[in-house]
Amino acid sequence: MTNHRSIDLTINTAELEKFCQTQLSLSQNTGLTYNALMTLTSFIACFAQDQQATDHYRAVESTLRTITDKCRQALLQSNSKALLRALRQCNITALAAVHTSSPGSDFYKILQTTIAELDDDEIRLVMLWSENEVKEAKELADKAGDTLDTMDFIAAGIRAEEFYAISDIDRMLNPQS
Repeated sequence: MTNHRSIDLTINTAELEKFCQTQLSLSQNTGLTYNALMTLTSFIACFAQDQQATDHYRAVESTLRTITDKCRQALLQSNSKALLRALRQCNITALAAVHTSSPGSDFYKILQTTIAELDDDEIRLVMLWSENEVKEAKELADKAGDTLDTMDFIAAGIRAEEFYAISDIDRMLNPQS
């Protein structure tokens, strides 16, 4: 027979807010902090299921949501600046870093606002860059494939996150390609 041991955990909204604010101020990576906050939210939801109908639970949930939303906004701002630099420099590695650290559909949101900050020449440059990168990646992957109709991005030395990121840029800026 397994001996299950448990602890009771009490979460005070003021202490939770203080804890989270301390973690936010110490963090050097907003993306990791955002992920940690989402994990904390899931942890509380999972282990406090029997209390979800209480006012105290809703207060804790609201406090955590407010902090998480602030962190998400900071992440969006940080990623937006990084995306602007990546696009202006045609830096696929930096682009992939922003792409992978943007939760859900946030990449497309920041991409739209970032494109609005580029001038016409910069947009044309990014359009050509993304189109050429996607075309070259597909050609290399096609050549590296074992058969005529398969692509092997790994054998071609193409990082998947870079290909996905540049493909998303290309789809948005060159929808006909």
